[in-house]
Amino acid sequence: MKRMIAFVLLVCLSLCACGNTQDTPVTTTAAPTQVTTEPTVETTEATQPATTEAEAEVLYRHPLTGEVLAEPFTTRPVALSMGNSKGCLPQYGLSKADIVHEIETEGGITRLLVVFTDLENAGQVGPIRSARTYFNHLSTSYNAPLFHCGGSPDAKAGKYDLNNKLAQWNHVDQISNSKYFYRDSDRKAQGYKTEHTLFTTGEKLMTAMTDKKFETAEVVDYGYQFAETPEFTGETANRVLVAFRGSRSTEMKYDAATGLYKSTQFYGSTKKTHIDGQSDEQLTYRNVLVLMADQKLVSDGYTTRSYYQLTGSGKGYFACDGKIVPIKWTHSKVTDSFQYTLEDGTPLTLGVGRSYVGIISDSQGKVTYE
Repeated sequence: MKRMIAFVLLVCLSLCACGNTQDTPVTTTAAPTQVTTEPTVETTEATQPATTEAEAEVLYRHPLTGEVLAEPFTTRPVALSMGNSKGCLPQYGLSKADIVHEIETEGGITRLLVVFTDLENAGQVGPIRSARTYFNHLSTSYNAPLFHCGGSPDAKAGKYDLNNKLAQWNHVDQISNSKYFYRDSDRKAQGYKTEHTLFTTGEKLMTAMTDKKFETAEVVDYGYQFAETPEFTGETANRVLVAFRGSRSTEMKYDAATGLYKSTQFYGSTKKTHIDGQSDEQLTYRNVLVLMADQKLVSDGYTTRSYYQLTGSGKGYFACDGKIVPIKWTHSKVTDSFQYTLEDGTPLTLGVGRSYVGIISDSQGKVTYE
């Protein structure tokens, strides 16, 4: 920046020396930026000009992970309903997702609402399961079409809460769009139940987005802010246990060597390392968010299901870099993004990387850490 200022002064002096007798004000306009940090760019090429601070700011970040991009983000996310019961493990493709939401369905079993943007590298994804009203709700908050296989009666009707339907629900149901999904024959041969054999691929998802003209939708603000090293005062959280209603829980253990939380799942007394069957590696996250919401058990005429009130506001927790802090969440309406703040109202800043979002009952769920 100093070199640039010196250069501008030199040019101005040269103009004055050439007989310009009037002072000409120079107006500069700062380039727009979506970056909150200033990465250093180095070069050894003599013909390559040194990168100034202003040039370093003209970068872009991925709105769901905070990763630096060379150009503005223009991709519409997709959301998938994925099984998470013991009988469906391992899942495939989770390590390629930007955000993984975990939320209870029925009988103490949780299911995942998974958000992807990099479909070219997603590979095999699944198993795909049925939708719930709060899956409609969450996917709409990301402006993401929901890929699913059937759902509860209210979910299939396009509802996002107990009373209201979505004005425009973008979704792809395998029951009427089977060409975008397939049954894994190897899983069938291994004895998996039929409901745990439905998969898709990044390629099929891209085809569906094109066929349905979903990829042309306007990109929205997803409500996340990022920094390479978020600054917040919190308690030590080398282990975070997210307990859902009943016995189902997920454990996150902090690995200081990588700066990531490693995911382990519990099924009663049986502990399971959460593995992506595609990469055969344990799932890791930079950010762990837990949202506490009002949970009800409601009958939809078929069975008793969980319902979560996801509009309004609530409390929660945020863990990153081995620390945890209480937070608040707000969500004014279904088409808006969730907003997160610290307890004093300061906007929450996440670490650059993937995020896990657990949604638990504010009366029966629990978060413990050490």
